Amino acid sequence: MKLLPLIPWFCLMAAATADQLDDLLRFNNGDQLRGRFIGLKEGPQVVWQNEDLAAPADFKTERIRQIVLRGGRPLKPLATLAHLGLVNGDRFPGTVTALDADTLTLETPFAGSLRIPRDQVSLLAANPLGGRIYYQGPFAGDEWRMAHPSFPDGLEAPAGQEDAEKNADEKPGEWAFSGSAWYWQHKQGGTALIRDSGMPERSILRFEVAWKTRLNLAIAFHADFARSVANEEEKPRRAINPMDATGMTRMFGNSYVLQLYSNYLTLFRTTVNEDGKPGFEREHRNSSTLRLGDSGQADIELRSNRRSGEISLFVNDEFVTQWNGMDLQQNRPDGDESVAPFPDKGTGFGFIVQGDDSPARISDIIVSEWNGMPDSARSLQVDDKDVVLMSNGTDRYAGRVGALDEQGRILFEGRHGRFQFPLEDVAEIRFARNNLATPGDPPENNLVVRFGPIGSVSGQAISGDADSLDLLSPVAGRLKVLTAATTLIEFNSTKLLIDDWNPDF
Repeated sequence: MKLLPLIPWFCLMAAATADQLDDLLRFNNGDQLRGRFIGLKEGPQVVWQNEDLAAPADFKTERIRQIVLRGGRPLKPLATLAHLGLVNGDRFPGTVTALDADTLTLETPFAGSLRIPRDQVSLLAANPLGGRIYYQGPFAGDEWRMAHPSFPDGLEAPAGQEDAEKNADEKPGEWAFSGSAWYWQHKQGGTALIRDSGMPERSILRFEVAWKTRLNLAIAFHADFARSVANEEEKPRRAINPMDATGMTRMFGNSYVLQLYSNYLTLFRTTVNEDGKPGFEREHRNSSTLRLGDSGQADIELRSNRRSGEISLFVNDEFVTQWNGMDLQQNRPDGDESVAPFPDKGTGFGFIVQGDDSPARISDIIVSEWNGMPDSARSLQVDDKDVVLMSNGTDRYAGRVGALDEQGRILFEGRHGRFQFPLEDVAEIRFARNNLATPGDPPENNLVVRFGPIGSVSGQAISGDADSLDLLSPVAGRLKVLTAATTLIEFNSTKLLIDDWNPDF
């Protein structure tokens, strides 16, 4: 049975230097302390070493929000993205080795072999995301850069643009990196957070966004950062509005741009022709709507093919809408036909908050190859049937999932017969809602251990040291969780966004 996908070279490089990075202790009141996590002791208390302390110090976990280990980088990244999704929200990374009517057996890299009641498992993701991972993070702020329409090369004005800086109403704000997330909390939006590369031709861009007041976020993807005439020849005499298409073009060149608001969305494409003249193309449909609150959080997933222009949007694993190349109508300058139909070389992506007083947080970013899968099993999940979605992106079956046989095949009974699906050909299985247990309340002294690049385990803190943690999981019993793949230990996540964000980071 193969393990898919393998973690690429960039994660291995991060792991090579992770042991040289400090850990970060973040308190509920916003204070933070760098140093080294030594372990857990009765109380429960965290044992912490800092170079300014003569001896390790003890801190009560009730005062601690989270510990970020090694700058959010795993010492030994997980070798597979396969995982189980549990009814309590945990995601156990590992490979399924046995399955029957009552129990799943999972071979994990963090706690060995685990036996998990089947009614606790809502998702079996044997081959998630569809391909090789190109980026997973954010784990370090220096992996990114920032740009503003008045300063597309960076927030420091380049030579010849002093006038733009002098006439700007105020210096553009900057994104703040903390833990494993980027935060925007400035009064006015307009500064883009950018990665110059990392998106393959067919890609999945997935991230979590949290917001207060209202969602007002633009995502640029398949950006090539081509220079428009305004970038190279014109010296702007005033600050450029970051909300219009011209401003987007100055930052991203040829790019798709998806604008997400609390109750609707729109897609357009910024363009630069052969002469460097900017333009844009707007989506011709106006019926795409969202139902997101004024404050909240959501998992956003964009599946795109920059050659064909095929794009699909999912929110919280639910299908929202899709576009193809013909869905974009031309708004080219002076009818210019030299603009390429699609960004055929763009590998960059970025985020920009467009509204005023619209704080946002971006985290859990993953970019991977896309195998062409048009939807997810969750979009077809039903109460009384299991849904199996195959990794070829087209076949899906509703019925009853049985056992895993000795040849590694899922036994399945559906309306049209019985089947045997090799587990390596299965993307994911969503189990029928009616067969799932109701999750209980978290235990006292509950903590959540998060892994890199994916996965989380919650449980009652018992003890531990820098190498492993002893937890009592409500699902899997007592666990010895190795910390080599751990990036975060969360003690007091309130789940209330207004309390969860620290203005001083």
